[in-house]
Amino acid sequence: MSKKTKILSCVLTAATVLAAFPLSVQADESSPKVRIVIENNTRTGDNTPWTGTIADKWVELKPDSTAQSLFIDLVESEGFTQTGAQTGYITEIQGLAAEGMGGWMFGVDDWYGNNGVTAFSASDGSLRDGDEMYFSYSMNWGADLGADYTSTSTKLKELKADKGSVDGPDTDNSFTLSLPEGSTSVKLTPTAENKNYRYKIYKNTYTPDENNDYCRSKDIPVANGDKLYIGVGHASWHGWMPDGVEETVYTVNVSIPSETESSTEEPESSAPESQVSETSDYKTGISVEKIIEEVSANITGSDYLVFGNEWEVMTLSRLGRLTAAEKDQYINALKQALKDNPPVNATDYAKYFIVVSSFGKKYADEYGNEFSDKLFDYDFDIKQGINGAVYSLIALDTVPLEGKADAVREKLIDYILTLQLEDGGWTFFGDSYDPDMTGMVLQALSRYYGKSDKKINDAVDKAVALLSQVQNQDGSYSSFGTANCESTAQVLCALSSLGIDAEKDPRFIKNSLSVTDALKSFYKTGTGAFSHTVSDTSNKYSTAQAFYSLCAFLRNKNGMTRLYDMSDVMSDVVPESSVNSEQSKKPSEQSKQTSAVQKSTAAGSSASDTVATSDGSAAAIRFVIVIIAASAALIILMKKRKENN
Repeated sequence: MSKKTKILSCVLTAATVLAAFPLSVQADESSPKVRIVIENNTRTGDNTPWTGTIADKWVELKPDSTAQSLFIDLVESEGFTQTGAQTGYITEIQGLAAEGMGGWMFGVDDWYGNNGVTAFSASDGSLRDGDEMYFSYSMNWGADLGADYTSTSTKLKELKADKGSVDGPDTDNSFTLSLPEGSTSVKLTPTAENKNYRYKIYKNTYTPDENNDYCRSKDIPVANGDKLYIGVGHASWHGWMPDGVEETVYTVNVSIPSETESSTEEPESSAPESQVSETSDYKTGISVEKIIEEVSANITGSDYLVFGNEWEVMTLSRLGRLTAAEKDQYINALKQALKDNPPVNATDYAKYFIVVSSFGKKYADEYGNEFSDKLFDYDFDIKQGINGAVYSLIALDTVPLEGKADAVREKLIDYILTLQLEDGGWTFFGDSYDPDMTGMVLQALSRYYGKSDKKINDAVDKAVALLSQVQNQDGSYSSFGTANCESTAQVLCALSSLGIDAEKDPRFIKNSLSVTDALKSFYKTGTGAFSHTVSDTSNKYSTAQAFYSLCAFLRNKNGMTRLYDMSDVMSDVVPESSVNSEQSKKPSEQSKQTSAVQKSTAAGSSASDTVATSDGSAAAIRFVIVIIAASAALIILMKKRKENN
């Protein structure tokens, strides 16, 4: 090879190698952008599809963008696999799926709160230019990412700046930020002790109720004497918070040598008084029937026969409000969605089987097997832990299934009973009850209660006694210290499944307020929607759970089959009354047992995923690099030739 050829070859090779490296495309000033990071730094081992960071890029933020839409667009454009994005509950990215206590967590600016991808949008300002979205795999519902739901700390773990030095905090929660002479801006990177609680940065005036804070990717204009405020855990920044959590506010005093001018603005006082959850201390006159009418109208007033609306569609079906044409329309949407994204866990298979079975025998016979067959695998059912076991048992009992189903049912029941806690309840994790999971287990065991199995009867009696004892004085139920719609709804559904009238049974009436009174307090009258807490705005998930729980209540009240007992729509099966003589026996009272409440919201409530690689602009940049390098090589060769001549 000639010397000239070697030079050209080396230059082109260098250009090609350079172009092959991933480019971190930074947000430019021409259009708003947000950063998306997808990472797995917690799950390792031979069976782990991938580890590390598979995406770290800036994407355009359009006026109609949401965190959910940005994820979906990115995955579709890059050809990656994902499951659950359309519903806002992502369980798999590029083969890395939720398993056991592991799953995907969604965070914004290093905050892994209880707000999922559906809660962030450009239109309402919750997603802004410069925001950084993280999709991180957790092995224990966020604790390994620094988001520990057993902690209520709102302190900062550390504070970093992109220049100068940071000293502190002092005993009064103040830092000193010393910047180099001539500095006019700084980027701050706070890290909270508990990433369940959000932080925000303000300049000179602490205004937590206004949307004028600085995200950590943006330069903050500063002068000598300025004060920056960092608040951690302000109540209005979160979908819900435990009672008694107090916000912490830090002051950052800016010092720049040789600066003669200082900020003339006086900082406002630091943290406001802590806020506590509102209570539902009233009794509304609206009837359950009226609420169901309004919720039904709200749901059917939009494009509702789509994938992702399983619980709403199932409830409408149980209310007898779906035509055959509407059932067919939903089935077609479900089939197409599952063709693109097959289910990955028992909970999904169970959910789809339940909704299809609610449509009646024709649909259960034609479409049910593809879901129920998977649920016959006991090891698959319990792979998700108690959640998968409970939903699998509920699904297997929706319609008469023989043969394999009997053996699996028995094993699932034994598994569930072994997980009952000393306090009488069940939980997602930890050693104290969770009302949501306790309610779900009772729904699963309701078919077997009041019969000959003493173990089941005793377990149910103990759990029912616990739920009576821990009911709030306004009739509601709390998870993680906060009275909320979902916990109250699950208990109502459980009582109704057991044949207990939640409006009349004295064990579940406190201060003349029943469970249904409490659930009504989360209802936004006239809107057809429910909220997580009484002070929150309404949301899809609270509405769906309240909707089917009220349906379960009415079915019990009217002597119909249980919500999940579909025998009434199986033409060749005699319906089993949900209030037969055995089932209507009330579980016995048990001695009071107190315990702390812990709640998991990983992969779920706020769980989400994303996948991405370099986009078209990055590829274009690489192409330009190659062209420039090649051009440079040709110029060198021409110059050499001219010198030789």
